[in-house]
Amino acid sequence: MLKGVLFAVSIGVAAPLSAEPTVMSAPDAFAAVSNDEMILIDIRSPGEWVETGVAEGALALTMHSPEFASKITSLLNANQGVPVGLICATGGRTEYVVSILAENGFPDVIDVSEGMIGNDRGAGWIERGLPLITSDEAQAAYRLVSLRR
Repeated sequence: MLKGVLFAVSIGVAAPLSAEPTVMSAPDAFAAVSNDEMILIDIRSPGEWVETGVAEGALALTMHSPEFASKITSLLNANQGVPVGLICATGGRTEYVVSILAENGFPDVIDVSEGMIGNDRGAGWIERGLPLITSDEAQAAYRLVSLRR
């Protein structure tokens, strides 16, 4: 069921939101990732990763992939008990994906709601001057994590 629901994320179908998710600012997410207290996943498109770079310490796993549901489910199951945060450009996609994950048994995924670019909740990772890595580095980090499970 999760796979079908998350596939809907890729094509933009809306779903109702459930309980309020845990929200974290970009600086707090950076601190948590830097201290190995959280896994951060950038769910934007590969083109966006190349254009802006990826948050340092983040894993690149695009929600636009047909395998997104199975990959994120595997990652969450393999890292139970470890906080996992999601980041996108402005927080819209992460809010939606976090709500879908909560409805499917993963209620503790964190929404880095100001995203990379920012919105009314915060300036965003880039504007705050937080460190960036390349798309290639973030994709390699995801591959390393997925091999450990």
